[in-house]
Amino acid sequence: MLELPFLNEIVDACTEIFQAGWGENHAGNISFLLTEEEVNLYLSQQPSQGEPYIFSLATPVKDLDGKYFLVTSAGGRFKNIEKHPSTYLGIIQIINNGEQYKIVWGFEGNKKPTSELPTHLLSHAERLKVDSKHRIILHCHPTYTIGMTFIHELKEDSFTKTMWSLNSECILVFPEGIGMLPWMVCGNGEIGSETANKMQEYRIVIWPHHGILASGQSVDQALGLIETVEKNAQVYTITANKQKQCMTEEQIKELAEAFGLSPREGILHD
Repeated sequence: MLELPFLNEIVDACTEIFQAGWGENHAGNISFLLTEEEVNLYLSQQPSQGEPYIFSLATPVKDLDGKYFLVTSAGGRFKNIEKHPSTYLGIIQIINNGEQYKIVWGFEGNKKPTSELPTHLLSHAERLKVDSKHRIILHCHPTYTIGMTFIHELKEDSFTKTMWSLNSECILVFPEGIGMLPWMVCGNGEIGSETANKMQEYRIVIWPHHGILASGQSVDQALGLIETVEKNAQVYTITANKQKQCMTEEQIKELAEAFGLSPREGILHD
């Protein structure tokens, strides 16, 4: 077992997600961009091995060429990662001008990275354009967030405004709002590029009737985004059709002003 703090952090996050009920069966996936220091730490412990397995990427990611990622496996269960990290996690490097990747550690037993790897890599590429400290894409299935997509209209501004009105924490945590896609087939397809497009503006993207993706500069930041959305989706779903009051637009503006935030334009009226 490698002695790598970032590996332990991802293992702990996977366990936390499973225990929260957001990673049932083989649901959920994570990709974590390694820093140069983390890569060097890994390389200093790298056991001798044969030629790495190399695979082509359906969608090249030229901007990520040479970068290393810790990624969860396809078909793996979050509940098993703590006991078998070298089976259900792996480190890959993007190579050949972003057209291929090689497995440099993990994925024992012929495992491969998550089938949603293209979505992750495209999203990493877009987030790095707007945030040089970006590190992680995290996808899971939070129960109440999914439930809210069945009873709330699926429009970004409306969904965001509802969230902001439920709890003071929301506008403080995601003043840029929440991205929302229409329902799409998940996996390796159009959903990847569409999610990445949303990541140009948002750190959170919801896939209706499916789950959520969050990005961040750290594991804690990405998890914190999801925790905040999920807590307030729970409040919304258990009070639906019973609400007598929420925070007003004026109160939301006062919060944003007090904390020096600029809420996404077009959601609150001037």
